[in-house]
Amino acid sequence: MRKLVLSMAAAATLLAFPGAGYAQGVYFGPGGVRIDDGRGYDRDERRHWRMCRHLRDACMHKEEYGEEGMGNCRRYRRMCG
Repeated sequence: MRKLVLSMAAAATLLAFPGAGYAQGVYFGPGGVRIDDGRGYDRDERRHWRMCRHLRDACMHKEEYGEEGMGNCRRYRRMCG
């Protein structure tokens, strides 16, 4: 009886506040478990895109930065597609 009352209260709460039920996502995959907190990209994805942006900039302006022959373009193509 106690479990029934508790489950009904939980269901009523989720129906009353539908945003609370969708606030977080849990993903299971080959890389392990990932929890999405609803803020968009996770930390690793943001770090990856930041690195790609830096490598692309270094590749496009290598003459201006004096970084010729550093392998930035090759690394950009390999890691960022």
